[in-house]
Amino acid sequence: MLTKRLAVCAALVTKGGVVCDVGTDHAYLPAYLLKNNICTRAVVTDIHAGPLEAARRTLTESGVLDRAQLVLGDGVAGVSPDGITDLVIAGMGGEMIVHILEQCPWRQEVHLVLQPMTKIPTLRRWLAENGFGTWTERIAAEGDRMYTVIETCYDGGMRTLSLFDAEVGCPDWNTPDARRYAMWKQGVCEMLAHKLSAAGCEEAAKWENLAKQLAKLRQTWEESIC
Repeated sequence: MLTKRLAVCAALVTKGGVVCDVGTDHAYLPAYLLKNNICTRAVVTDIHAGPLEAARRTLTESGVLDRAQLVLGDGVAGVSPDGITDLVIAGMGGEMIVHILEQCPWRQEVHLVLQPMTKIPTLRRWLAENGFGTWTERIAAEGDRMYTVIETCYDGGMRTLSLFDAEVGCPDWNTPDARRYAMWKQGVCEMLAHKLSAAGCEEAAKWENLAKQLAKLRQTWEESIC
C-alpha cells in the first residue's frame, strides 16, 4: 500500500512506460508500478548501498525484480536514458531535485514527476526559468502534512513567476486536499507576516498580501457554495 503522496505520483506516470525512480529508498513506488503493470520496466537509483539493498528486497518480495534495474549512484549518474519515459524524484528537498535535474542531460526528453519536501518555490522558479514553462500540481494531504506533486514536460517556455505562483503554486483548487492546503498556507503566511512585522521587517507586507490573496480565493469558494 502506497502512502497518499506516492499514490499521487503513481497516478501521474505514463501508462506502459519505463520509470526511473531517483533516490528510491525502499522502492515502494516502482514495486507498485511494476506489480500492477502500470509500467513495463523500472530503473531504481540511490546514492547509498543500504537503501538500494532495501529496494532489492522490496522488488524481490513483490516478484518484479526481473523487470527492474538497480543503479548505485548520485542522481541519474550511470543511468542510460534509452527507453525511459518518466523521471520520478520524490521525497527530496527542492534544491536537491534542482541539482539532480541540472546533472541530467536527458531531462528535456522525459516526463517529470517531482515531489519536493522543502524549498518548493526554488524548484518552481527553476522549472519556469529552464524551459518547463507550464506544469500541473496536485496536493496530497496526509494528516497535517501537505505534499505537493508537480508534473511537467519540457516545452521550451520560460517565464518569471509571480510571488503567489512561486510560493503557493497552481494546484487544482477544486479538490478537497487543495482547499485544505490553501487554508494551511494562509495560516503559514499570516504567522510569518506577524513575526516579521513584530521584528520591524519590511518583508512582512508581502506575506500579509499572500495571506489576503488566499483568503480571497477561499471566499470565492464559500460564496459559490451558498
